Amino acid sequence: MDEEPSGIQELIIQINKNYQELLGYSAEKTRLNKLNSKRWTSFCKEFNFDKNSSGIYLPRNQTAIIPAKNKLSLFHEYFGHGLYCEQSLPGRELVNLERSLMEEEKEYFKDKQFTSKEINEFRKRNKTFQLLKRLQEETIGLYEWFAIWTEYFLSKEFNLGNLFEEKYDSINQERKKSIDEIISFSKNYGNLATFYNFEMARKTTPDRVKKLLEGIYKDKLDNIKLAFLYGSKEEFSDIDVFIISEDLPETDCSWLDVRVEKEDYFEEMIKMFDVSITGLATDSELIFGDKNYFDKKKRQLREQSITKEAIRYNLEKSEEQKRLAFNYPENSEKNIHGLTYSLTYLKNAIALKQNIRLLPKRELLHSQSESIKMKGGLE
Repeated sequence: MDEEPSGIQELIIQINKNYQELLGYSAEKTRLNKLNSKRWTSFCKEFNFDKNSSGIYLPRNQTAIIPAKNKLSLFHEYFGHGLYCEQSLPGRELVNLERSLMEEEKEYFKDKQFTSKEINEFRKRNKTFQLLKRLQEETIGLYEWFAIWTEYFLSKEFNLGNLFEEKYDSINQERKKSIDEIISFSKNYGNLATFYNFEMARKTTPDRVKKLLEGIYKDKLDNIKLAFLYGSKEEFSDIDVFIISEDLPETDCSWLDVRVEKEDYFEEMIKMFDVSITGLATDSELIFGDKNYFDKKKRQLREQSITKEAIRYNLEKSEEQKRLAFNYPENSEKNIHGLTYSLTYLKNAIALKQNIRLLPKRELLHSQSESIKMKGGLE
């Protein structure tokens, strides 16, 4: 951006516009309260808050309170804490618990005079407060570090890097090390990946995922045959990407699953109605690559003959996944994952035997076992 917006309100409008383009959402529920120097001092005194602090965010009413014209505070409180509380699961839970506690306090102290000591005593006995306290302890790292990274990110975007550098120079070495790690991650994998690594909501579209992959893989995406998006695409589910490439590395983390296969194996999976690929026919969206080839493979899944070989393949895959599952402790993540895939392959084999194409994986996961039965065995 060439010019810095002149005022706080203009800055908010521009940042929200940029966030809509990058993330698919912006700060919509957060309110801003800007206090001049005198009112800020009075506010801090009234609520026993450090007047040298640069701001405060109140999840209970989703309000950022900052000294007027302090742009770093705007970034930290309004777009850092505010967006986190709007667009992350822990943040939304934090807001809900705060509001539940507020209603319980109102009801308990209704028409009563009370002191801060009495409020504290009430909270010690209150289950909602205990849940809130536990959540705060578990998520304080993400909550704070996301706000600090937001300061860095927006300062860079709006030519205000000098403000961030001044603040950065004043902090201790331990905190600098953590900030440097976050900044390094964003430089290596891109801004979108950094937002998602902070557990922010993912508005999954082909264009947005393409930008995400470009940030992660950079020039390694050159000469890729095909990349497509599949899966549920819900805002807090994994982003599932399938890529056909001869040498691109796979990525598997808490929010991104990039499966990479060579073209020959991909063709075999199509031919065998492999459950991990059959959703291509109904649920997939092209990210980039050969569109004609993409459409051809979708038609093939819908129109090709179901063979005994394909049925046997899915049965063998079912047994293979079951064996793999039993290598891990019962009810562990990998044990459950293997058993789920084993059942899915089995259901697919039974359906194919009956000439039923349950192409989307979710249909296989939710289909009733008794509704599709093997008749006469494989032969």
